[in-house]
Amino acid sequence: MAGSKYSKERKERFLDLVDRGGTVRATANAAGVHEDAAYTWLRQAGLTMQRATPRKYSKADKEEFFRRLAKNPNVSAVARELGFTRVTCYAWARKAGIRTSEARKVNPRREEFLRLRAEGLTRAEARARVGADARSATDWDKGITVINRGRIYPDGHVVRYPESKMDDVIPERRMRAIGGSIDLNEVEKLIRPRYLSLLEREQIKDLR
Repeated sequence: MAGSKYSKERKERFLDLVDRGGTVRATANAAGVHEDAAYTWLRQAGLTMQRATPRKYSKADKEEFFRRLAKNPNVSAVARELGFTRVTCYAWARKAGIRTSEARKVNPRREEFLRLRAEGLTRAEARARVGADARSATDWDKGITVINRGRIYPDGHVVRYPESKMDDVIPERRMRAIGGSIDLNEVEKLIRPRYLSLLEREQIKDLR
């Protein structure tokens, strides 16, 4: 949009807000003008403010995020501590298979276990007090956070477990039909040896 469609008062208000600080986008929204017009006015005024570009994060930034997330399972809090964009951090967590609600979940037994360990109890004693299994107690001692089908290690490394598959289970092959859908495995299943199956009927038809 051209800057000429706005009144002189609107332009002056925008420039006044820019002088007070803030991003061009936020200032344009506050003044009620289009961002393109805002940048046009800045160029005309001899200012060289550039459009904001998305921040680029390094591999080390991402590893530090997961390292802290393992200690404090709250995505928003960790993003705030590091000064990272919260949306980016949530995207990292989702891609790693960490659900938002799960990441914020606090395990009371783990907290009590760590408190007892800090008081000097052995791992076995603390585990018996909170009723935890040996595997969980070992993970808690090592700072490992268990998530859905995976684990987060203290250094931020995320390990995902493959989905379990049952060899004797045949996946459904569904097909749309009148009134709903049907499982082709059921349709093609042999009812009795004395009857032809659907596949055999189709093979006979193809021979004609």
